[in-house]
Amino acid sequence: MNTILPFQPPLVAPLFKLSNRELHFIQLACTELTYVQIADRMHVSPRTVDGYREALFERLQLKSRVGLALWAVRMGLVTP
Repeated sequence: MNTILPFQPPLVAPLFKLSNRELHFIQLACTELTYVQIADRMHVSPRTVDGYREALFERLQLKSRVGLALWAVRMGLVTP
């Protein structure tokens, strides 16, 4: 299981115009947490998390949470 470290905005953020909240969501989405648990950790509603997910899938041209996790590993946002 991945260790969740304190959030640090990575250098890739400006390249893809990702907000700190989106980056934090990506890091949490790469764990075994459900979207409801992610919403709880981020202190937002599950609908807000759904919005982050859909916006990121569209912007990054991804189709699934697995694709998002692979992208995050390639970009160095999380370690496998």
